[in-house]
Amino acid sequence: MIKVHFLPNTLTAVRFFLTPFCIYFLFSGNIFLSLCLFVLASITDALDGYFARKFNVISKLGSFLDPLADKFLIVSVFIAFYYIYPEIVDIYILSMILFRDVFVTILRIYMQLKGSTMITSNLSKIKTTLQMTMVIVVFLSPYFFVSSEVLYYFMLGTSMLTFYTGAHYLYCNYKELKK
Repeated sequence: MIKVHFLPNTLTAVRFFLTPFCIYFLFSGNIFLSLCLFVLASITDALDGYFARKFNVISKLGSFLDPLADKFLIVSVFIAFYYIYPEIVDIYILSMILFRDVFVTILRIYMQLKGSTMITSNLSKIKTTLQMTMVIVVFLSPYFFVSSEVLYYFMLGTSMLTFYTGAHYLYCNYKELKK
């Protein structure tokens, strides 16, 4: 049995583990199984934070790995969508998401090396929720006959919010970075 204090990090590890399988099934054409794995991985994202707060087992390792697992999942799926659905995820959308996630990860590592903790915001939680929702919408779009053009503009809006949250992180953590 998993001890309670290991549960959040275990759920994060499960998200890391599920991501390659989600991508494999997406590229192999098993969209339903890929969707199921993505939804399961997304649920682990919600649960790991919930259990960490509920049982007061927030750790530096978990605080670093949880957003990294999110980025691994989301960026992997967006890269796959770029190849599978280029009419929905183009190079501009992919670039904004990749740049923001690499930038924020480097910023987080830099701040941790300085002994600082990155200030996060609810805007980033909204961004993650929107990204995960858009991924699910793209998975389901063939069943609901949503046009690629509509999906493209929703993805563009999502990527612009994603990019903005990177700038927001820099703004919120600027004073700490100057030290």
